[in-house]
Amino acid sequence: MGKYNKHYFEKYALLSICHLFNIHIEDFEKKSERPDLQSEALSIGVEVVRAITKHDGLTYSIADDNFGRGLSGEEIVASIKKNNNKGKFKGSVYRVGDVVGISSEEGMYDSSKHRNLVSEKIKEKSQLSKGYRHYRTNGLYCFTHTSLINETDYPYIIESCKGSSFNLILIDCIDTILQWNAPSDNLVKHKISEKNMHKWDQLALRQSEGEMNI
Repeated sequence: MGKYNKHYFEKYALLSICHLFNIHIEDFEKKSERPDLQSEALSIGVEVVRAITKHDGLTYSIADDNFGRGLSGEEIVASIKKNNNKGKFKGSVYRVGDVVGISSEEGMYDSSKHRNLVSEKIKEKSQLSKGYRHYRTNGLYCFTHTSLINETDYPYIIESCKGSSFNLILIDCIDTILQWNAPSDNLVKHKISEKNMHKWDQLALRQSEGEMNI
């Protein structure tokens, strides 16, 4: 399992939720399941999910394993090709000088897939949430791993939100978090600073690694 594991995303989501709503991380249980984040004191439960395909997940794992290790562009490309001997990775890797790019797809990229993945995850988790513990606020925090979601995607996402069992949905689009509260017809945009993203990333990494070592 890579450093960006289930614990990491739960910790990152918790840190961003505490920032958005000005609440204390100590009010949440240290470990919980169904949903992932729970606070008896605040009567909040939030499930955390990633709106990606299995192949997207493989792509992020490959990037995690090869980037940031001090390798040259040529070495990164060679390493990815070498470790893809079973051909599971179907995307593309390219190099311009010493800069390497990686994509989960070949050819033209259809950005509408992200809104569809978000909608699918909302519906999927809404069904599963029937077996979760319920609170006054029952939420979903959804990582998209993209900043390509825009206003043209909002109506599709809002429709899925309104048809769900959740009354709070947060959609993480890297530097923007979209917030939906039932029964609203709107998504509220929260811009996240690079400083906060870096801080949450580092804290989530340290805390998730600590949990993995317990």
